Amino acid sequence: MELVVSRIRSTPAGTPVEIVERKGRGHPDTICDLLAERASVALCRAYRERFGAILHHNVDKALLRAGASRPAFGGGEVTAPIEIYLAGRATQEAGGAALKVGDVVAEACAAALRETLHALDPARHVRLEPLLRPGSTELRALYERPGARWLANDTSIGVGFAPASELERIVLAVSERLEGQGGSHPEVGEDVKVMGVRSADGIHLTVACAFVDRHVRSADDYVEKQARVAELARTTARALGARDVDVVVNAADDVERGQLYLTVTGT
Repeated sequence: MELVVSRIRSTPAGTPVEIVERKGRGHPDTICDLLAERASVALCRAYRERFGAILHHNVDKALLRAGASRPAFGGGEVTAPIEIYLAGRATQEAGGAALKVGDVVAEACAAALRETLHALDPARHVRLEPLLRPGSTELRALYERPGARWLANDTSIGVGFAPASELERIVLAVSERLEGQGGSHPEVGEDVKVMGVRSADGIHLTVACAFVDRHVRSADDYVEKQARVAELARTTARALGARDVDVVVNAADDVERGQLYLTVTGT
């Protein structure tokens, strides 16, 4: 295949308005992507260990059904677990030997959730269902051809660009900074979403941050911690060169009515 590289004549930095959004690692969409990837990596390793080669699989369909909870200052409860379904194809036997692919996927996904979400317990808060069946005979045979090294059973296209604009760098840095607060500030959940808008008035950041209820004592404590998140976002943006930065955290909050972005698990 011929490779062609060309320069784009216009960039987002040259437009009067630019909008950038990033979903953090605790967002349901990001969780689904993470688990599909971890499932594939775990299967590749298990196939190599069991059969000496990576066999056909594509576990790339993920559905997250929201759970239910009763958040409360000082700690609430999960009343219904999050349900996650991972569907696709995975070779389950070769050469007379078998592999429990569902167990491999479930263990890898539980480990990924423990690593990613500090306030969530996969054993209690999540029900994960691997829905896997073997691929077609033709696709399995493709991966078993003697001497074959790099194989694919589908076509795909990827799009990338560089370098990132100033706003893209700011949104990414703010998102990653807030996601990393779980250790020193456990009230900050990993479900963070940052939208940045650049216009003639400067940069406006809208931050959605899921607070963990057991680390928030009261509405006043929530407001104080909310202000700290806003200042952290503002400081991070200014460190990357932004001058006029306006930050709003959890724009839908209504403190007087007790409507706050409070969660049990941080997502």
